[in-house]
Parts: sequence; C-alpha cells; structure tokens
Amino acid sequence: MPTPPSYPWRVALFIAILLTLGLTSLSLAEPQPAFVEEELILSEKVWPGQRLTLYIKLYTITSFSGSTRFELPKVSGMLIMENEDRPLIGTEKIDDHPYIFKRHEIVLFPLRSGPLTLPTFNVEFSFRRENGKVMKQTFTTQQLQFNVFEIPGVAPQEPVITSSNLQIKDKWVPKPDKAKVGDALIRTITMTADDLPGMAFPPLGLKKIDGLGFYRKPAQVGDQRQRGQFTGSRTETITYICEQEGTFKVPGISIQWWNPKTETLKKIPLKAAEITVTANLLLVKESPIKAIRTGSTGFPWRWAAIVLLFSVLVFIGFLLFRMKQHALRATTVDHEKELFIKFQKAAAVHDASATMQALVAWLDQSNTTGNPTTLKHFYTRAGNLTLKKEIASLQNFLYATKHDRRWSGDKLSTAVRQARKNLRDQAPQTEQNRLPKLNP
Repeated sequence: MPTPPSYPWRVALFIAILLTLGLTSLSLAEPQPAFVEEELILSEKVWPGQRLTLYIKLYTITSFSGSTRFELPKVSGMLIMENEDRPLIGTEKIDDHPYIFKRHEIVLFPLRSGPLTLPTFNVEFSFRRENGKVMKQTFTTQQLQFNVFEIPGVAPQEPVITSSNLQIKDKWVPKPDKAKVGDALIRTITMTADDLPGMAFPPLGLKKIDGLGFYRKPAQVGDQRQRGQFTGSRTETITYICEQEGTFKVPGISIQWWNPKTETLKKIPLKAAEITVTANLLLVKESPIKAIRTGSTGFPWRWAAIVLLFSVLVFIGFLLFRMKQHALRATTVDHEKELFIKFQKAAAVHDASATMQALVAWLDQSNTTGNPTTLKHFYTRAGNLTLKKEIASLQNFLYATKHDRRWSGDKLSTAVRQARKNLRDQAPQTEQNRLPKLNP
C-alpha cells in the first residue's frame, strides 16, 4: 500500500507558522508614547446657560511631567473655562499595552440659542521617555459642533438664569419703610446657582428713582468648586440716598429662571418697596442762606468760589466722558467692519463652517438686533424672506443628516449685506430697544 503524500501537512504547518509570526509581530508592535482624546458630553437638549463638559484625556506609556496647558479659544456666544480641580489620574489598557492617563475637564456655557462651534485648540503637556528624558508634546483637538435650543417663552434678548437650583436673597439695611432726608438705604441682592459661574449671571435691570440718590457698586462674582461641581454667585449692592421729603416707590422686578432638568420656566419676583421720607430736624435748624445773611453783609465770595470750582470740574468730566465715548464708538465700528469683511470672505470661498462662525461673530458684535442675538431674530427683524431661506440652506448643509453637498455663499452674502444696510437705516429705533449685554 503506497504511503500518502505529506504535501497537505506541510502546507498546514507553513500556514500555522505564518499566523504565529503575524500575531507575535502585532503583540510586539510598539505603542504610541503619548496621545490625546477628547469627548464632549451632550444631553438630549442643550439650553442657553446650561453647563456642558468637555473631557480632555492625555495618555502616556511612562509618566507625566509638569502641568498641562490649554490654549482655550474665545468663541462669540460661548463661555469656556477650565475646571481648576485636580485632574483624574488612572491607568488603562489599550491594545494590550498599559497606559497612564490624566483626564481634565473643560466646561462650556452656551450664552445663546442656535448653532455653536467649538474650534480646534492646542493641548500641551510633557511626559518622560523610558530613558528618563522629558519630552514636550503638543496636540490639536477636533472641531466640535452642536445646536442650542431656544427657551420657550423667553425672547432672545431677555436675560434668563439656567440652573437646576437657584437661590435669591433680597436684603435691605435698614428696612425700606420710614426714613429721613439724608439717610442711606443699602439693598443687597445675592443670586446663587448650581453649575453656573458667577460671570454668567445676567445683570439686574435696576433703575434710578426720582428723589432718591442711586449708587451701584460693581457686582461681586465668585465660584465655589468641590469635586468637579461648582456653585456660582453674583451679588449686587445698591445704595439709595434720601434726597428730599415724600413717598417714593422702588418697583419690583422679576428674574426668569429656567430649570433644564424639568424644562420649566419660573419667574422669581423681587418685591417692590415704598419709602416714606420725612424732614430731618438736624438739617433744617439753620439754612445756609440764613447763615450767610446773618453772618456777613458782604458778597459771599466763598460760596461763589465753590460753585465756580464745581462747575469747572463738571465741565472737565463731561469733556473726558465725551472723548472716551467717541473713542469707544470708533473702536466698535471698526471691529464690526472687520468681522463683516471676514464673513464676506468666508462666504466668497463657499466655506460653510467658517461662514457660520463669522456670521454669528458679526451678529454678536454689531448689535444689529439687540444683544445677545440669534439667526432667527436677525432674519425676523430684517423681514427678508431671501435671508431666511439662505440661512436655512446653510444650517441644513451643516447639520442635516441628508442634504445636497453643494452650497454657495454668494446668495447668503448678498442677503446679509442688504439686511445690514436696511437695519442700519433704522438705527435710531434699534438703539432704543437695546438691552445690556448678558455677560459684560
């Protein structure tokens, strides 16, 4: 009986050797010495003022050296800040290689509704090689885009506080009921909210009352951090001086609060106050005019000199104010022109992402329709159907799941330019309707 050929066994043995060598080469492949990953945590709905977390995770096969540096960008309509708590350090196995990681938190706060883009930025850190030498490495993150919903029942220009927990204290010292001419009443309003930095609170719309002096101190803002969570606060202090007799009413105000967890809008009222000011006997015992008449029959040179000096100081202060106002207006106008030219250039080369960023940046600076503004508010105020259509076309191109890959910025540029011209012609009316910035 003939012996079977050993050829099939040799082929099987050869294939087994090749597989073994392949697996061995994969297992012996050298890992990357260092790299970076980023992850933006988004809820199902993102609201203006809501906290978002961007995790920046650094990896190395050896050990880290020194601290991490972030070149955080400045984005119109978004507040970006680094969580100052210590980063989370741990180990992780990737492709059968042990890595040491260091996770940092970057917190984002969108300040308006509509599409927002977080551009790329650099992350710089150092690690040690196996020989102990320190190696500095710089990585660039990816560009991230997301959409922010409009809060129902709130106009784009209206201030609103977004937080799951809001506390407000309104304190008067002394109580605002009875006072005398010359008395000072100090009002302190403190707002405290979870997951909202102090600088993101909107300023309160308090106004001066005729017959009462009004002095407003700069607002005090602060943050308290603990284990990745923080609480922000804003304290406003107003001093009312009782200048004359009478009854004066300080109107109440309403603070809008949006809870993103329950999706409910509440209005927290600050009560109105009525102050009855009576005469101060210590101030009316002897009037200045009577003292002049009884003390001297000559011309009151001292009083004349005081009045003259006061008038000169007021005139100088007025001139300085006008000069500063003129310089500020010129700077604002120049910056608005630069941003609009940047938008036109991006639209001319049909770069959709750059066009959207430049358009939003120009809108925030131009104050064309109030501050903060949105694309919807822009085309609604302009009353231009072509503008609305072209903005919708740009948004569909950037964010729709299925869309035409062709997009042209020429029509959008023409529509925006025409709307800008028309709204500028209505500048006197627009100027009256402006509200203070959300985050001055």
